[in-house]
Amino acid sequence: MKQSLIFIPMFFLISNFLFAQKVSTRISVRDDRGEYEYKSSDTFSSYEIKYKGKIAITNDEKGIASISPGGYFKVSKTTFGNKRAVVIESNSSGQLSYEYFSGKSREDFDDEGKAWLADIMLDVLRKTGLGADIRVKRLYSNGGIDKVLDEISEIESSSVQGLYFENLLELNNLKKGEPGLIAKKIGYIISSSSEKGRIFRKYASKFLQDESSADAYFEGVSRITSSSEKGSVLRSVLKNNKLSVSALTKLLETAEDISSSSETGSVLRVVNDVFVNNESFIEAYFNTVDHITSSSERGSVLRSLMQKNTINARAMERLLKSASNISSSSEQGSILRTAIEKGLHNDEKVQSQFFDALDRISSTSEKGSVLRNLLSETTLTNESMVKVFKSIRNISSSSEKGATLRKSFHLVGKSTVADQEFFKAVESIDSSSEKGSVLSSLTDENNLSESVILQILKASETISSSSEKGHVLVNVGKVMDKSNPKLKEAYKEAARTITSDSEYRRVMEEMY
Repeated sequence: MKQSLIFIPMFFLISNFLFAQKVSTRISVRDDRGEYEYKSSDTFSSYEIKYKGKIAITNDEKGIASISPGGYFKVSKTTFGNKRAVVIESNSSGQLSYEYFSGKSREDFDDEGKAWLADIMLDVLRKTGLGADIRVKRLYSNGGIDKVLDEISEIESSSVQGLYFENLLELNNLKKGEPGLIAKKIGYIISSSSEKGRIFRKYASKFLQDESSADAYFEGVSRITSSSEKGSVLRSVLKNNKLSVSALTKLLETAEDISSSSETGSVLRVVNDVFVNNESFIEAYFNTVDHITSSSERGSVLRSLMQKNTINARAMERLLKSASNISSSSEQGSILRTAIEKGLHNDEKVQSQFFDALDRISSTSEKGSVLRNLLSETTLTNESMVKVFKSIRNISSSSEKGATLRKSFHLVGKSTVADQEFFKAVESIDSSSEKGSVLSSLTDENNLSESVILQILKASETISSSSEKGHVLVNVGKVMDKSNPKLKEAYKEAARTITSDSEYRRVMEEMY
C-alpha cells in the first residue's frame, strides 16, 4: 500500500515536469504603433510583456530607469494561478507612474512590488531583448566577450539571441579573432536557420576581414540546417564580397553539405563568375559538384562553368570526370558537346577522361552525336583517333555507327594503328547495307593509299549480301591501280566470297 502511495505522486511529478517543458511563446512587434508584445506559457507559469517607446533599464538591471514620453512598460507573470503585474507609464514630460497588482488587487508600488519587479527583471530582459544594446556594452566592458557570450547562452529566443549578437558585432572595440569566435557561437547557439542566415548575411564583411575569421564564419554557416537559407547566405557572400582563394575554397566546402541539388547548383553558378584555375580551389569546386545528385542541375552547373570561363587542363579533366558520373545520357552528351565547342586541351589526361565519359553514355544516338561533333570540331592525336574508332565500335546501332564512321573519313590513312581500328569498327556493323554504304562512300575519297584499299577489300569480305559486296568491289575497281598485282590479287580474293554467280561476273568484269 505504501509503495502505491509513493508511486502516484512521483508519476504526477514526472508528468508535470514533462508537460512543463512544452513552452508556448509568441513575440510580435506592431510597427504602426511601435508597440512590442511578448507572451509565453508553460504548465507552471506564464508571462505577458508589453512596452512602447525608448526604455532605459537601471544600472543594476533590476528596474526601469526611464521611458520616453508617452511610452509604457507592462509586465505580468502568473505562477500556479497566482498573478502579479507592474505597469509603468511615462507622461508627456517623461515622468513615470507605477502600478502594482497582486491577483486582482491593485496595491501601492512599495517594497513588495519593487522586489517582485527586481526578481523577474533579468527574465524580462532575456525574453524580450529590452535594453540589449546597453547590456551588451556593459557586459563587454565588465567581462569581455566571454561575459557577453555566456549571457547569450542563457537566452532562449533565437530572435533575441540574434539581437544580442548584432549589438556585439556593432561594437567598435572588438579584438582580433573575436569576430571569428562570434561566428562560431552564432552557428552553435542560435537554433533558427533564418536568424543565423540574417546575421551571417548582414555582417559577412566583418567576418571576412582575415583568413582565421573567414574560416570560423564558414564553419558557422555550415551549421545552418536549412538548404535554402544556407544557399542564400553563400550567394550573398559571393555577390557582395571579394573573396580570397582560401575563402572561396572554404565557401565551396560549406556548399558541399547543402542537401538540395537546386540550392547547391544555384550557389555554384554564382561561383562560376569568380572561378580560378587554382589546384585547391578546383578540387573543392568539383567535390561540391559531385555531391549534386540531380543530373540536370549538375549539367547546368558544368555548362555554365565552360560558358563563363577558360578553364585549364586540370579543371577540364575534373569536369569530364564529373560528367561521366551523371546518369542522364542527354545531360552527359550536352556537357561533352559544350566541352568540344569550347576546345578540348591537347592533353593526354583530358582526352583520356573525355573518352571515359563518352563510353559511359548509354544512349546510342547521344554517343553518336557527340562523336560526330568531336570529329567535326577537334584536331585529334593518333592516340585519340584510336579511341574514337574504339568508341564507334561500341555503338550498338548500325545506322549510328555508319553515320559516325562517314564523319571520320578524313582521318583514314593518317595512322596505321588508327586505320586498323577504323576497319575493325566497319566490320562490327551488323547491317550489310550500312557496312556496304560506308565502304562504298570511302572509295569516293581521293588518293586512297594501297594500304587503305587493301583494308577496304578485306572488310568487304565480311558483308553477307552478295549485291552489297558486289557494289563495294565495283567501286573499288574503279579507283584502284589495276596494274598493282597485290591489289589485283586481294580484289580477286574478295570476289571469290560472293555467292551469286551473276554478281561475281559483274565484279570481275570491272577488273578487266
